Amino acid sequence: MKITIAQINPTIGDVEKNFDKIELAIEKGIKDNSDLIVFPEMSILGFPPFDLLNRKNIKEKIENSIEKILRKNYPIGILIGSPYYTSHGIYNSAYLFYKNTLSRVDKFLFAKDPLLQNLYFQCGNPEFIEFNNHKIGIFIGDDLLQCDNIVSLKEYLYQVDLIIMLSSSFYYLGKRKEKIEKAKNIAKNFNKKIIYVNQVGGNGELIFEGGSFIISEKGDLIFESKIFEEDITTINLENLSLNSYKEEDISFIYNGLVLGVRDYFRKSGFEKAVIGLSGGIDSAVVACIAKEALREEKVLGVSMPSIYTSKESIEDAKELSKNLNINFRIVSIKDIFYSYLKELNPSPSPIMDIAEENLQSRIRGNLLMFISNRENYIVLATGNRSEALTGYCTLYGDTAGSLEVIGDIYKTTVYKLAEYINKESEIIPKNIIMKAPSAELRPNQKDEDSLPPYTILDPILTAYVDENKSEEEIINLGFPKDIVRSVIEKVEKSEYKRRQIPPVLRIRSKNPLRERILPLVYKII
Repeated sequence: MKITIAQINPTIGDVEKNFDKIELAIEKGIKDNSDLIVFPEMSILGFPPFDLLNRKNIKEKIENSIEKILRKNYPIGILIGSPYYTSHGIYNSAYLFYKNTLSRVDKFLFAKDPLLQNLYFQCGNPEFIEFNNHKIGIFIGDDLLQCDNIVSLKEYLYQVDLIIMLSSSFYYLGKRKEKIEKAKNIAKNFNKKIIYVNQVGGNGELIFEGGSFIISEKGDLIFESKIFEEDITTINLENLSLNSYKEEDISFIYNGLVLGVRDYFRKSGFEKAVIGLSGGIDSAVVACIAKEALREEKVLGVSMPSIYTSKESIEDAKELSKNLNINFRIVSIKDIFYSYLKELNPSPSPIMDIAEENLQSRIRGNLLMFISNRENYIVLATGNRSEALTGYCTLYGDTAGSLEVIGDIYKTTVYKLAEYINKESEIIPKNIIMKAPSAELRPNQKDEDSLPPYTILDPILTAYVDENKSEEEIINLGFPKDIVRSVIEKVEKSEYKRRQIPPVLRIRSKNPLRERILPLVYKII
């Protein structure tokens, strides 16, 4: 049997545009003499739709699209994900169009899901679809791979000849390997070929890597689609051989973030990005990602020096902009800062403390938002995960923006991204990478004045937040007790900040803004 895997990039809510994309893929499948074309979960509407599901006009557009496909009577089987509306609720379904007939299977497993699909969808029943003398078991989403009690599906899985999974599985580090290994085990244990079709693209904070795959009855990977790209490929299931697994490396993070930024702008109708360039590594990496995603003429870097900004930081920002060939300007905040101090510190001997430090950051945030409003730019925030978790950031200052590009990336990984960007030529000036991190909000300031070295901080944060280890367990890993307690206190005391920073592109298995849900006020440690 020849199958076309249609790994497409749908736009949530744009049913007409998604339908056009679907039609083009069907035409390619027909041209390739395919028997069946398989699309991802929720391809017609886009995923995740959340409350869009409840809009009447969305329901009508989806039903019209389904009618169009049915009327066209294509000479090919079409398996596609879409909502199914009934008087008693909505189902996350897979439709099979073939020879002027329509079959449907509903999602019947709801494993642990941070997107809370069970709030929107009814639960269906396990059923299979007959196609081309094959009994096909249909699974929607990754629930089969996450099922804790797969023995309960034993009878169902032994009945089918082939397993097809329609998914819209968002990316995080390590997830691909988990999915493929679990699929291998299921295929081998039940002697069934598995076809897994995933969507690709960025939808808000979520990044979908694609990477659709096929596993043989022996549990071998025999096909894998492109990563972070649309890919419509026709394959003969009988003529596939062993395929090497694409190992995740730093390029996955970089390409994922580029895709996330590109689709954030493309799908929302925005075109231009403005970034505050401090001369530091975070803003440098964000500028490189933005340039790759949007093209050089669509990116503006703004240096906003204060009385504490070093000349080398201004020069580093200027050199970076030149290397990227992006637009660049300098807007000094010195006079604005002095005018604030005059009003806020009327005494002859003004106090210089954290209030004055954060004031500089907030002035910069205001300037970036002014440029955004006046010149139709979208502000990309440049904070990283280490800062967000410890609260080492200024509300309404460096947290200002529409999207936090590297907000789910630890500082130590930011350095690895910089090295990756510079692998062929020096895009990010070497001085930016080599100098000690500093917010430059007071004389001779360094990040390590307030935080442990990032080589110590990041492993502690990983253990505490990502691995949910206790204070005692982290200390037993060899970290000093006073540092561990200090880091944990910083994390717990800054929950109110994380509630207010911009949406973050998800790239790790745990995102403090979504999966680690804590009370806003509670007893700390």
